[in-house]
Amino acid sequence: MRSTAIGVAAILLLTMPARAEQFFCQVHQKIDVLAGNVYTVEQIEAAQFSVRLDTNSQIISRCSYVSRAGRVTCDDYRIDRTEVAAGFVDIVKFYYFRGQFDLQIFDGLNFIENNGRGSITTGNCFH
Repeated sequence: MRSTAIGVAAILLLTMPARAEQFFCQVHQKIDVLAGNVYTVEQIEAAQFSVRLDTNSQIISRCSYVSRAGRVTCDDYRIDRTEVAAGFVDIVKFYYFRGQFDLQIFDGLNFIENNGRGSITTGNCFH
């Protein structure tokens, strides 16, 4: 597990200046605690929720389908801080302070996006 985490951290952190690493993170579960809503699979598929990470430009993009635009649109946020939490499970964490959210990518490229205001999404990333 340690070598996998080191590999993930190396991909995400050490290659940033050398070349762009882009990750697409597909949402499989979304919970909005404040609204009391656990999104169904059908709602998630219809909304096409996703998160994108570009480590070269240090941007997290939160994406969903917008009916008035007739397509998926994304809001981009500049990453304020990146941390590697090494331990039993190693995690690379990307923070956007103004929006009060973070993106955490675990060994195996599973992710959690926590918006800090009662909504959490989970899923898998790939590049």
